[in-house]
Parts: sequence; C-alpha cells; structure tokens
Amino acid sequence: MLQSNRLSINAIGKIKKNWIREGINQYKKRMPDLIINESKTFNIDTIRVNDIIICLSEEGKSFTSIELTSLLLNFKNKKINFLIGDSDGVPPSIKEKSHILLSLSPLTFPHELARLILLEQIYRAISISNNSPYHRA
Repeated sequence: MLQSNRLSINAIGKIKKNWIREGINQYKKRMPDLIINESKTFNIDTIRVNDIIICLSEEGKSFTSIELTSLLLNFKNKKINFLIGDSDGVPPSIKEKSHILLSLSPLTFPHELARLILLEQIYRAISISNNSPYHRA
C-alpha cells in the first residue's frame, strides 16, 4: 500500500494563482502527511542516499496512472522525492542525480499547474493502491 508519509514534493517558487493554491490545499487535506517544500533553489544534499529522486521533466518518461502506482509501490519503504523546477525546469546537474525523469504529459504546463497535476496523480496512486473507488479503470 502506498502511503503519503513516504512522499514529498520539492518545488522551486511559490504558488501565485489563488485557484491553483485552493486545489493544492484540497489535496493537502486529503494527504496531510505529504510534505510539500517550496524554495528558491534545490538543496539536493538534504535528500538521503537511499531516497528516490523523481524529477519532472518534459523529456521524461510518461506513465499511465496504473503504471505510476506500480512504479511507486516498487520503492518499498523508501522515501520518494518529487522535484519540480521553475519555468526553466530542473537544472541538468540535478536531473543527472535523479533516478527517474517523469513527464506528466507531452504537453507543456506552467510549473504551478504541474504541481497541482502531480498532487492529483499522487492522490490517485494512493487511491489505486488502496482499492479506492476514486480511480475508475
């Protein structure tokens, strides 16, 4: 079973649009153990050696919701850190240290919206792993 206390989102920048912040807050209420960090830069040194790093990147691999759930479940008992860059994306030096480059879509989204979409997909993955009716296959 996938649990939100093993997941964190590390993002560059703050959410400026109220409607996106409201959507993010809805998912934070559903997953209160999920950690969301906002900062000006990535401090990858704070990520433990055994932790998994997944960078959002337009050149990353796309997964279906079921495939993403399976992927996350494969990292048993490991902390999973999602990294979301600013409008310039995640720096190449950080991407090189990541375990997975994840693309949310072949479309390009503003980084604020990507954060909301990622939160929804994390919630969906947790729901799938718990056999919740939220995801309809």
